[in-house]
Amino acid sequence: MKLQFSAILAATILMAVTACGAGEQASDTASPSVSASASPKATAKPVPDVVGKTYIEARTLLNKSDYYTRLIGKDGKKWTTNLVPDDSVMAVSTNPAAGKAFRDDYVDVLVNMTEAEFTAAVKVKAEAAKVAAEEAKIATRYTFTCGSYSSTQPTYKSYKEVWASSDYGFGSNSCSVKIGGVSPYDKPTLLPSEQKLIDFVASKGGDVSGPGSVIGSIMNLCAKLDGDYADRVTANMASRKAEAEAALSVCPNTPHAAVLQEAVTSIKIGDGDKIVGQTMEPGTWKTKPGTKDCYWSRNTGGGDIIANDFVGFAPNGVTVTVYPGEGFESSRCGIWTKIG
Repeated sequence: MKLQFSAILAATILMAVTACGAGEQASDTASPSVSASASPKATAKPVPDVVGKTYIEARTLLNKSDYYTRLIGKDGKKWTTNLVPDDSVMAVSTNPAAGKAFRDDYVDVLVNMTEAEFTAAVKVKAEAAKVAAEEAKIATRYTFTCGSYSSTQPTYKSYKEVWASSDYGFGSNSCSVKIGGVSPYDKPTLLPSEQKLIDFVASKGGDVSGPGSVIGSIMNLCAKLDGDYADRVTANMASRKAEAEAALSVCPNTPHAAVLQEAVTSIKIGDGDKIVGQTMEPGTWKTKPGTKDCYWSRNTGGGDIIANDFVGFAPNGVTVTVYPGEGFESSRCGIWTKIG
């Protein structure tokens, strides 16, 4: 029995050893398949030549060659903006250069501007587009009627149409304007450019308590002037000057630009009693040519006459020089303009 047991034990050990050897051989056979799965990547495509193309075109070509792109500004810094580069952003060079095969997924594309320059340019273009859109609104925003009212009175779609019409320069009647189809006195909502005009008039000391009427006045000044505009003296001359200057900024090519410019630069007063240095500037003043039946006098603070004259007719106008602290009075002389 002992011999039989030993034979069985030996047979069992032999089978175990044989099985172990077979396992090692299987393991060695499987090893090549593992290394084969980690074989090198296929050869990369050459980097295409994108120099001189827009960044968008360059990116498209590189994508077709299985590359992603990094946008690098001319300052060497990578762009991080969410803005889409437009046709002004041009490829200057690539890293690696064209023609080289590259195993990395990314190619750096150096462009002709920095990110800050592009962002600033985008803002300028956006502002220009905004201005263009507003100008498009303004092109149809103002309508004008001129002269005496009648059932056949024409409506002009711009102040330039007024210039070309038979109503321009005819008679003493000015034009009336509507802003967006409503009267200036109905408080129309102002466009940003119109608000800038209001702010300008205010900065010059003008009355802007009725913004719509101020815009209406400016646009009417662009269209046509009343016959007596050049020699008109108002209670608030600052408003008159400011509105004339604002009109020149809107319509610098108007046929009556010289008259508006005179309103901006000239200093005028009418007849009446003045205190030199307070309600009248010191200096030399002159009336219009052809003055008739004009009386003027310069007076001391106590009322004594320093000099005076009655002018029956002055073809060249009357000229008087006044000094600070004096009183000055005139009647039937019309408008005095400071000339020195």
